[in-house]
Amino acid sequence: MEMLETKNMIQVKQVADTMALEDMYLDKDFIKQLLKVASGELSSEELRQEVISQYAR
Repeated sequence: MEMLETKNMIQVKQVADTMALEDMYLDKDFIKQLLKVASGELSSEELRQEVISQYAR
């Protein structure tokens, strides 16, 4: 189980690093959400809908 957690954390770090290259920094709450997606607790579509509803005008 620990190896899977490490793999998920590496994947999320890569996403955060890629976003930072474009001057788009992720906050801790969003990183927690990405970890949920990586572990299968949340689907990427569910996260996408949350982001859209949060930032929609």
